[in-house]
Amino acid sequence: MNIAFEKLHRSVFHGVIQGVAAWSAYAVVEFVASSLFFRVARPYAVFAPWHWGPTALLLAAYLGTGAVVGVLAGAGVAFLSPQSRLLQNNPSNLVVERLSTLVLLIAFAANLGAAAVSPREKTTMLLITLAFAALVVASLLSEAWSKRIGLLCNPWIIAVLLLGAGQQFAFFQLQSLAEMFGTKVWLWSSLLIGGLATIATAAVLLGRRLRLQSELTFGAWVLGLVLLAASAWIARASPAQNLPSPIVSKTTTQPNVIVLVMDTVRADHLSVYGYGRETTPNLKRLAEDSAVYERAISASDFTLTSHATLFTGTYGSWHGAHCQPPDADYGQPLAAGVPTLAEMLSSKGYRTMGVAANLYLRGDFGLERGFQTFRIPRPVPLLAAESWYMLRNGIRRALNRVVDTSQFDRLYSRGVEINQTFFEMVKETDLSQAPFFAFFNYMDAHFPYIPPAPFDRLFPGKDRRMLQDDLETVQSRVVNGESLPEGYTSHSVSQYDGGIAYIDFQIGQIVHWLKDQKLYDNTMIIVTSDHGEAFGEKKFFLHGNSSYQNLLHVALLVKYPNSAHKGVVEQPVSTTDVVPTVLDILRLPIPPTVQGKNLLDAASLQPREIFGESFPCPVIHTLECVRGCMIRSVIAWPNKFITSSSGKYESYDLLNDPDETRNLFGSRNPAAQQLGAKMASWVKSMPRQSKQQLKLDPEVVRRLKSLGYIQ
Repeated sequence: MNIAFEKLHRSVFHGVIQGVAAWSAYAVVEFVASSLFFRVARPYAVFAPWHWGPTALLLAAYLGTGAVVGVLAGAGVAFLSPQSRLLQNNPSNLVVERLSTLVLLIAFAANLGAAAVSPREKTTMLLITLAFAALVVASLLSEAWSKRIGLLCNPWIIAVLLLGAGQQFAFFQLQSLAEMFGTKVWLWSSLLIGGLATIATAAVLLGRRLRLQSELTFGAWVLGLVLLAASAWIARASPAQNLPSPIVSKTTTQPNVIVLVMDTVRADHLSVYGYGRETTPNLKRLAEDSAVYERAISASDFTLTSHATLFTGTYGSWHGAHCQPPDADYGQPLAAGVPTLAEMLSSKGYRTMGVAANLYLRGDFGLERGFQTFRIPRPVPLLAAESWYMLRNGIRRALNRVVDTSQFDRLYSRGVEINQTFFEMVKETDLSQAPFFAFFNYMDAHFPYIPPAPFDRLFPGKDRRMLQDDLETVQSRVVNGESLPEGYTSHSVSQYDGGIAYIDFQIGQIVHWLKDQKLYDNTMIIVTSDHGEAFGEKKFFLHGNSSYQNLLHVALLVKYPNSAHKGVVEQPVSTTDVVPTVLDILRLPIPPTVQGKNLLDAASLQPREIFGESFPCPVIHTLECVRGCMIRSVIAWPNKFITSSSGKYESYDLLNDPDETRNLFGSRNPAAQQLGAKMASWVKSMPRQSKQQLKLDPEVVRRLKSLGYIQ
């Protein structure tokens, strides 16, 4: 009995060694193939601090699973007869390694089966996985096969070849986009194929001559544990908010200008605008020194167009930065003849700096024009769009049953990283002799709504089981006619509101820094949003697909220099008004291209028409506009008129029907007729835009897809 127990104990011990080694080898290769390769191949990418917590969780899950598998495999081997075919063909350690690897392949295949990709890709990857599984089984049952394949069934080799094959499919997926945008990936694809063939050949030939099982096992243990320990240590070491050195007194009295954009934030979810949840305590304090414009309307419902308007004071049909299929599905760049606020201020001696989380702010679209320094810190993702074949997707699903894995879906920088990037720019820039213009874009309220702790639990409603894939599934089903499940709204809104509260906290840090640096009084602070967000109202989701108030009604707070103008302003205003107001405060000429009004000119805020545009971008649309519609709106408070290229006309009384539930157009009310005429006249005055196709890097297109911007 003691002999049997000792044999079981020894076999289980070796099983743990081999099981952990097999799964650790895969985990290390997957980390290299996903995170490390992503970072090396994209010099702009950075390892954000939040990346390491989920990485450590993944590694712990892999090693823990390997240990369990090893225990079971070791126990199974212990009960085998020495005359069994498995032990006659291979040493017991190798048998346990192969069994652990076989379980790994089964898990990999199950993960592929659940992947939402085309049947051709899924089937091919499944066949490759099953081929490796067949080789593992053959090596266990046949001594000849065990020797013949050398190291081909070693978990290191299998991991490299499997993940390499998946990357090759990513290249195949990229090929059509690459050809569309003039980028060639065939060289990288050829190098990958050659490299995989070399590794497979070397594994067979060298494996027949060399016995490296113990070395490879030891290496897997060391690398796996080191990577796990390093990831856990980095995750626990919270980054310090490194504030720049104090700025000495400047020789100029010109005010500084700061524009802070809360990406995707609708006004009716801000407590400073009366929302029931306390989402913006810092903005409430800032509002005490500011003018709060209660009825601010964004010129567009899409990031590219609305930011271009914010930077130019010009509507989308004039500045040209908007989607225009089929020539520019993802958006055209800003027209060269339309000056930006950064260009105007830079020419007058301002130091101009910008930092953004949103990829649409990149230079391809012209929105960085005039900024002497502009950065978009782009983090290495945990689950990139091209990682569908990796086992980490399935492991993440399993982990989510016991721990919160929402941060696995993060694809953009947190607000703290936006602020830190700004502070780094301040350290690198001499602000002592000139005023500065700084632009911030925070994306923490954007889909898939994943604010960091503790903001994710700030408001009730979070459902840890609802991941990004689940939210997208609900959106697709509702758009196609199904009812909206209650859990979607409660979860999404709770996390959306948490994201707003997190942005509010980060804005509070900037205001605190300004006060600490004695810059607050002489700084013009503008807080606004590019557009809002839909949560299933009228079967609309996200943004870029309508001109309803949940997408166009945004915040606008302006803290004027020395808080010269304070209070609540009820007259409707537009985001086109930001540029002329800033130029007026700085006593700079307003270019003739600007269509907005000076917010300090009371006469210009008297009854006026405010327009909005929704261009046909490739986002999620309702069945009414499957491929997108050209939608325009005009507001002459409280009346609103909407026209769509689908042939639909709508009219609403926003004072008595703020949620736009009662379409008054059919009643032939005079207000709708008058606004319809105003809209027709406005459209006739639009300039002819030259069509141009913007050649985006295919990687940019894929990331825009991952962020939910394009389908």
